[in-house]
Amino acid sequence: MVRRIGITGRARIPGLFLLAIVSLLLLAGCEVDRAESIQENVSSTIGVPVATNFQSFYEEYGGLRVFGNALAEPFTEQDSGRLVQYFQRMRLEYDTTLEHVAIFPLGEWAFYVPGNDQAQIASKEELIVKDEFLAFYQASQGASLFGPPISQEIDEGGTRVQYFQNARLEWHPDAPLGYRVQVGPLGEAHYRQVGIFDDPGRNRPLDSAAVREAMVSANLRAPILFADEQQALFVDVQTPEGKRPVIGAGVEVALTYNGVTETVRLPDTDGAGHTQGELPLRDVEPGQKVQIIVTASAPGGATIGIATQSFRTWW
Repeated sequence: MVRRIGITGRARIPGLFLLAIVSLLLLAGCEVDRAESIQENVSSTIGVPVATNFQSFYEEYGGLRVFGNALAEPFTEQDSGRLVQYFQRMRLEYDTTLEHVAIFPLGEWAFYVPGNDQAQIASKEELIVKDEFLAFYQASQGASLFGPPISQEIDEGGTRVQYFQNARLEWHPDAPLGYRVQVGPLGEAHYRQVGIFDDPGRNRPLDSAAVREAMVSANLRAPILFADEQQALFVDVQTPEGKRPVIGAGVEVALTYNGVTETVRLPDTDGAGHTQGELPLRDVEPGQKVQIIVTASAPGGATIGIATQSFRTWW
């Protein structure tokens, strides 16, 4: 059952408070500007297009704000015969027989794990959606997109979250207005654990010594970095045609902020063409934009691919 929460009432605004109200409106305008700036940052592409079969569904149900970027090209799942594409926050499947887009239940996958006491508690309770989560749920056509709630609001590592059949919603009170409710990155978590092995195009790695050109994609742990959080970068290197993973590619990351550029070396790519690492940041100011250039190279040092990313600090 979904409980609706509303607030009604009337108030008079004395003339003495006019200046205060004008000030608040100006502050709200600043907040909108900052939110738009961050949205522009979050909207940066990682170079993987949304498949034609999913494009209309992706746009209708919130696009980048809800799904995040595509993580990999679509592939056909061997067991079901469905076309699958992973996004940072969700996994979409296309049934070619029914010509229908289905959503993989990532919320159930993440919540119903052995030893999760919260899952056992939730099975005995009446589950509701309320407050900020309810507003986002309704605005995002949540009944169709996220499915029903499968947990109450719970605390995970200091973050208030709620699980639904297909997704997880997270509350970030320090984010700008309009972005405080976010869809958790379950698509990326599932892809790293399961999907990367289901994709037949990723099972035949190619040594970087034989590659002259590669497609490089870069994902951030947090497109908006809050105080006391550690930023991390996830990089995949693939051949442009066939999307085979490139093994043994060197990956160098250039971070530019405060007018200074620092270089970080990540481990060479593994058999899945993947590498990752945390990004050291020193003396980054609030609201600072950090530019990232990722360069992949062959063993001799020749550049085979480049990707760019950016994020903004918020505290």
